[in-house]
Amino acid sequence: MIFRGLFVALEVLFWMFVLRFVLRAIAAALAPARRREAPRPAPRAVAAAEDLVLDRVCRTYVPLKTALSARVCGRDEHFCSAACRDKALGAVARAS
Repeated sequence: MIFRGLFVALEVLFWMFVLRFVLRAIAAALAPARRREAPRPAPRAVAAAEDLVLDRVCRTYVPLKTALSARVCGRDEHFCSAACRDKALGAVARAS
């Protein structure tokens, strides 16, 4: 009697799986038709990549357009703020 109940339960699960498979196949077949009818959104404009420079004091990357620059030890360096620039210049002055 227990095996009969187990067999019926397995049979119900099998038919549910088959029904799910059939419904998914139908949905997949109809999906391209629905997609063609719907208008596609316009592609978003992608901003141009900006060049980033590393601030050696606080280790942050800053866009080159907005970075402050100073000549430190004969090299042009870029900083995120006047405070970082002043720290770098002060460190060089103290070291020499």
